[in-house]
Amino acid sequence: MMKNLSALIKNNISRIKSLSFYLSAALISGLIGIFFNPFLAKNLSHADYSIIGYYTSFAALFTPLLNFSLISYYVRSYFKIKEDKRQLTLDTIITTLLLWGLISSLSILVLFYIYCHLTGVKIPFMPFAVMSVAQLLFNNFLLLYQVNCRMQRRAKAYFKITLSSSIIAVLLSILLVIIFKFGAFGRMSATLLAAAIIGFVSIKNTIYKFRIDFSIIKEAVLFAWPVSVAYIIQFFLIGIDISFLEKINDTTNMGLYVVAISITGYLSILYTALSQTFEPDLYKAVADYDYKKIIKIVCLIILILLPIIVLFITLSKPIISVLTYNRYTEAYHFAQVLALGVLTTYLMVAIEGVINAFGYTKITLINKIVGSVLAVLFYHYLVSNFQFIGASWGRVLAPFFVFVIGIFSLSILKSRIKIERYA
Repeated sequence: MMKNLSALIKNNISRIKSLSFYLSAALISGLIGIFFNPFLAKNLSHADYSIIGYYTSFAALFTPLLNFSLISYYVRSYFKIKEDKRQLTLDTIITTLLLWGLISSLSILVLFYIYCHLTGVKIPFMPFAVMSVAQLLFNNFLLLYQVNCRMQRRAKAYFKITLSSSIIAVLLSILLVIIFKFGAFGRMSATLLAAAIIGFVSIKNTIYKFRIDFSIIKEAVLFAWPVSVAYIIQFFLIGIDISFLEKINDTTNMGLYVVAISITGYLSILYTALSQTFEPDLYKAVADYDYKKIIKIVCLIILILLPIIVLFITLSKPIISVLTYNRYTEAYHFAQVLALGVLTTYLMVAIEGVINAFGYTKITLINKIVGSVLAVLFYHYLVSNFQFIGASWGRVLAPFFVFVIGIFSLSILKSRIKIERYA
């Protein structure tokens, strides 16, 4: 048995090393954020957190509009593209991201300004909206570079660029937030400058020359539009709550709510790492129609997540006190509820992964549309009646709606899957 274990480790040593780099990049970046959070909290007011949180909440809506899921196309098509055409594909995507990014970012800002004006948003538009959209634009090139590193199994390069991004953002935040006391402007400037620096480095290390192959663009757009729609819909599941809460005009609680979202976000790093680790096993189980194994993998991840979430909920008050320099301790009320959202979000991601693995991507899109409609109605009710704590429960229940709808979809598709299995 020991010989078999030794042989297994020896045969997979390169895969284990690569996995360690990928996981370490995420975990170390998370730890840097956790360590820096008290210093950030000491120098940011409730109003600062409200501004940062408001514009950050639109990332899920704006990102797919800025990149049109061209990066997703590259991931799904990588092994289908001939090696001599991969660089052409990369160059085409980068050039398109630049051109389309500039056009779409200007369009987004105009439409966003009109929305803010018509709905009477009291949070300042300039310069924060511009900084937020620009940061997302630059982030696309980092995402593409990271994806390319993963596809080419360049784990060290992935580790270096990911860690560099976190370190540069922290160093610039120290300068602009802690030393110069620029508040929300300083924090958003720091993240924008870090994204710009890393974005230019990513382009330099990825592109051969600026060029566009329109046949590639046509194929990419045909693939990417439903993926983009699915990502855009994600905003209405987790993100639109901030827009509802802004209307209450309660800066103090808005700041506490954003702090709670930020801190519980560190728990998401864990489920993301677990999902990526077991993703190949899950897809193989689906390919083998091994339903018991699918359930075992999902249950295993839940069993790992659950005690950590329970521990966080139990110790949320002292944890948030330490991580916010004892300034935003009251955020623990929201964090205790939001922590449960980490579990329901994983359940949503898991059921979507299974349905997609069976090849029913359009079913996933329909499920998300139905779930988002229910979520918006539910958010409106919860925020109107229970305000911030209601929004917290909305973030827990919205992904759970999609999960339940997904289970229902699978039960309907069961007979069709059975026919395909024995076809």
